[in-house]
Amino acid sequence: MTKKKSNTPRHKRLNRDGRLQAAKSWLVKYNGNNKVRGYSKHFAVDLLCAAQELKMLGILVEEKYIKQLEIDKERRIKNNQQKKEKKQLEEYYGQDENDFFEYWVH
Repeated sequence: MTKKKSNTPRHKRLNRDGRLQAAKSWLVKYNGNNKVRGYSKHFAVDLLCAAQELKMLGILVEEKYIKQLEIDKERRIKNNQQKKEKKQLEEYYGQDENDFFEYWVH
């Protein structure tokens, strides 16, 4: 049997070592304004990982920017957790909390 070929582009399947090697040639060709965002999209990693890996390659990334990325990531995780909890409540009661409250009050 032959192995099924992946449809995911190779540069999105690389591990950190592979990305760091491939990034050297990618940086030469990249002509956008935000290297962190471009790296993130090209190699399919989050912005924080992209910033850290670009620093490893010697690209100047401001600490203020990295701190903001960390704060944004924590906020996103918190919001997702709250949405998940709300969805679980809605599934448990079969409706959202406000409808449930109004049902018992009237």
